Amino acid sequence: MKKIVKPAVWLVVLALVSALGFAGYTRYKKMLIRADLADFIREASRGDLKLDMQESGELVSRDAVDIFPPSKGFIVEILKKEGQYAEKNEKIMMFKGGERIDSTQYVPVPIVSPRSGLLTRCISTGWRGGSEEEVREGKRVDGSGSCVSRVVDMNTLAVNLQVSEIDIFKLRLGMPVFITFTSIPGEKFSGKIDVVAPMAESKSNNWGGTGTKVFRVVINIDKPSQKMRVGMSAVVTANMQAKKNVLKAPIETLFQEGLNHYVYRQKTGYEYEKLEVFPGLRSEAEVELAGPVKPGDKLFTAAPETLK
Repeated sequence: MKKIVKPAVWLVVLALVSALGFAGYTRYKKMLIRADLADFIREASRGDLKLDMQESGELVSRDAVDIFPPSKGFIVEILKKEGQYAEKNEKIMMFKGGERIDSTQYVPVPIVSPRSGLLTRCISTGWRGGSEEEVREGKRVDGSGSCVSRVVDMNTLAVNLQVSEIDIFKLRLGMPVFITFTSIPGEKFSGKIDVVAPMAESKSNNWGGTGTKVFRVVINIDKPSQKMRVGMSAVVTANMQAKKNVLKAPIETLFQEGLNHYVYRQKTGYEYEKLEVFPGLRSEAEVELAGPVKPGDKLFTAAPETLK
């Protein structure tokens, strides 16, 4: 009987020692894994994937008319100020010709708006560009070629873009877009591409030299708002492609070696499987994947060997 009990006791002891050893080894392995490893792991999932292109531009009016005085002289009265709306043929200021404002040789005559629209300052033709100084009562004008105001048709507002030669062939006439303005938070406006310039222009860099090649693109706004002002900064978003219910992953989980693409799928800790995948549609943040990857798989954003 004693001979039978002894081996059984030793078996129990060995089992306990093995279990404790395995638990200790597992704990030791966990201690070797860096605490921030989860920061280098992303999950594959199923969902919709959209490829959007965003470009920054400037709000302009496609129909603006400069207003000029009949001759040299003085602005003696302002009837409509910058920022106000004027109707066609409405008086906006009074002008008096001559060399002296107090001369009785000339009588004041009205300067009228040639069309309906928003009154703004004139655009400078100098090398610095920008707007001219504000026209005030008593201002002297040098002649009939001196602009005193500009009237902007707010129904023809558009956004001018400068699109790189890499992206220009992604756009087409009539393509619908969405427009947002920093100055009008929380509102989104619809529009369509109306002009895609056939000839490239050189975009100057910060040092005044010739930079990249760009193409002018004009976006018509479907329903302009009274909140809009010429010169506002705009962001135009065009939806290039969309796919529904695709397997996708964050784009930083995709690696390339030559012509082949891979992901590192986590098994446990630093252990992984290197799997060849076939990328499809890509956005700025995500990529469609075909291959052995499944929804819920944990993928490394860096080669696991470099994280140890």
